[in-house]
Amino acid sequence: MTPLSDLRRLSVRVLAPVALAAALLAACGGGTSQVEAFKPTRVIALGDENSLIVNDGTNDGFRYTINDRRGTAVGKCSLLPIFAQALGNYYGYAYEQCNPSAATPKAFIRAIAGAKVDDPASGLAQQVAAAGTLGKGDLVSLMIGANDVIELYERVQAGALSSADAILEAERRGTHTAEQVNAILATGARAIVVTIPDMGLSPYAVNANKTNPGASALLSRLTTDFNGFVRTRINATAYDGRNYGLVLADDIVAAMAKVPTSFLSAPANAVDAACASASVLDCVLTDDTTTTTLVTGATATSHLWASDRHIGPEVHARIGQQMQQRAANNPF
Repeated sequence: MTPLSDLRRLSVRVLAPVALAAALLAACGGGTSQVEAFKPTRVIALGDENSLIVNDGTNDGFRYTINDRRGTAVGKCSLLPIFAQALGNYYGYAYEQCNPSAATPKAFIRAIAGAKVDDPASGLAQQVAAAGTLGKGDLVSLMIGANDVIELYERVQAGALSSADAILEAERRGTHTAEQVNAILATGARAIVVTIPDMGLSPYAVNANKTNPGASALLSRLTTDFNGFVRTRINATAYDGRNYGLVLADDIVAAMAKVPTSFLSAPANAVDAACASASVLDCVLTDDTTTTTLVTGATATSHLWASDRHIGPEVHARIGQQMQQRAANNPF
């Protein structure tokens, strides 16, 4: 049996360092918690139309996916939220374009429809400039590259590029995207980077494959290489989970495409577009079935893709959930 005096001496040896550490932590202003949850002063959405809400003039705008406009209540833009909205919602922040209660916006969209990485009018550099001075209070979300992949594929089809050169260009654009992320992180801002879906699984690719066997394979290769260079060219020496989170939308879409019935309501469809509308902004569910633009049998939750190249609400929901998890769990 250990004598009581020995136990007392042991407790002093064990507890003294703990007390000293607590005193030092308090002296540094740490209080009783070593990690304080990060809450940004601004959430900023960069990228292409997948992150865009188009204001309809009443702060109740449409998105480039299925829009549920049923019922008479205001704020229909809050139904079937896109992933950028999910991130803003996590902090209780509204975007001006979806703000029926007229709250002071703390979330801002700088994404541009049709954006490509290096486009002189809509590229990432221009979007970052439009966001204003970035700093430690900012959380930036980013998904871009799908329009680049389709453009490169179409240049191959037109004979303007070889497949090999298109792949190299996809890698270069992925690298440039990562460089822009590095520049954002260098300001002290945090970021959540979302890879692009596999465009080789899109209805665009399915249709292209009918007249050009191999289209899906090339689109998938361009997607994979673009995403790979985005992921591996972010400066791992300077930045880690304390600075940014990564969401693999390509993996999400691949899983849903492989077993659609596990993720989508009947009739689960991972290959066709839910809407055949000329403009995906007009992809809507309404109370009046004559103005509902979804194809026969489609619902808000039945299709992986809203258009031939834009993801549907169920994909947005899963990406948004992972973005919220990164925001909650990354030690920003």
